[in-house]
Amino acid sequence: MKRFQLPGAILFAIVFTATARLASAQPLPSDSGPLQMTIRGPGSQLSTISVSGLKNLSGDDDHRTSADFVRTLSRNLELSGYFRIIDPHAYIEDPQTSGFELGQFNFADWRSINSDFLVKGSIAQEGTTIKLTAYLYDVAQQRRMMGKNYSGTPSDVRRMARRFADAVMESSTGQKGPFDSKLAFVSTRGGRFKEIYTQSIDGEDLFKLTDNPTINLFPSFDRTTNYVLYLSYKSMQPALYLADLKAQREIKLDSPHGRVIGGTISEDGTKVAASIEREGATNLYLLTREGEQVRQLTDTTGINVSPAFSPDGSMLAFTSDRSGSPQVWVIPTAGGSPRRITFKGDYNTTPNFAPKGDRIAYQGRANGRFDIWTIALGGGAPTQLSDGNGSNEYPSWSPDGRYLAFNSTRGSHSRIYIMMVSNRKIISALTEGIGNDTCPSWSWWLGE
Repeated sequence: MKRFQLPGAILFAIVFTATARLASAQPLPSDSGPLQMTIRGPGSQLSTISVSGLKNLSGDDDHRTSADFVRTLSRNLELSGYFRIIDPHAYIEDPQTSGFELGQFNFADWRSINSDFLVKGSIAQEGTTIKLTAYLYDVAQQRRMMGKNYSGTPSDVRRMARRFADAVMESSTGQKGPFDSKLAFVSTRGGRFKEIYTQSIDGEDLFKLTDNPTINLFPSFDRTTNYVLYLSYKSMQPALYLADLKAQREIKLDSPHGRVIGGTISEDGTKVAASIEREGATNLYLLTREGEQVRQLTDTTGINVSPAFSPDGSMLAFTSDRSGSPQVWVIPTAGGSPRRITFKGDYNTTPNFAPKGDRIAYQGRANGRFDIWTIALGGGAPTQLSDGNGSNEYPSWSPDGRYLAFNSTRGSHSRIYIMMVSNRKIISALTEGIGNDTCPSWSWWLGE
């Protein structure tokens, strides 16, 4: 076992310690009576929403904390693909002179700028403690739909905004949003070497997880988001490393069976599926989190790679050339016969299970480029999601199953993009800067 010590401040960031310090959101009651509302999108005209500044009750005299909340909330709602943010320059009222509770402001001011929904709230700071209240209003019906109370430090405000964005999604669509989560990916932005980075979905809180002059690949989170598994060549030979972000250490998973060329961690964090090359064949092995072998899952003379656990850990999707070309197969992790599920196309790989476990996303090659496809676990006709604009690879599902992150060369560099699965809409790039960003892994919700 090899241990390393991360700088305390950096480690604090990557363990997402806001989880511990950020008090649970306290729901506030909505107005009584039946709620009748229409949420538009996806696939139709977006609903409009205004995100007003927070009323300063004390301590935020320069309104920087309020601006941080509004900017982060607006960015996440834009990424949802359901909302269009109304330009704040169109807002009529001043949040510092109007109120944020029902009866303290005029809905007509917001109806006049064609706002379907409205976010208002307040902020108070006492020492290093922030107390933030936010409400979602239905402008047409002049009623409060939902409210939340948060407390924490100023550094927690962006996470409060992401949690409120998830609550807005739940209140308006019936399903919680996916934005209180993290993205891990590979990037060459720091030079010619490939390093692992993490960031929030909205692009904030970028953190460099690995820092070595070599190649690091295939990051994957467990559901607690306390562990990130990745492949690295930093010890000259490729090996899997499990970074325990909470305990400030990492474990190198040595393999006595051959050369490790890839792997992933199960969602409960107890198992690792590894691709191990030996005597010209590459097969899949189920390991403990410490690297001890549980069982060998495949035994062919070909190549079996790109393992991905089902959400309950009972199945493994992977790529195998046993049928003559790379195709997606599934196999029980308890052992058994593998089953091929892709038959369209001659090169299908990088499978990834949907959170419900009913579909698998993968990349398929046509005309020299890759596109993103999904297929039911039981097989059948696949659905093409990307359109051949650039090469589109490494799909990773959001925790709510509504979105896929993937890397694409549709721009000048490879970037991580977000796509809405239901209408195949590419919403935005999630990464930016120089270098190429690839191999995204979307975490589960933080703190769950």
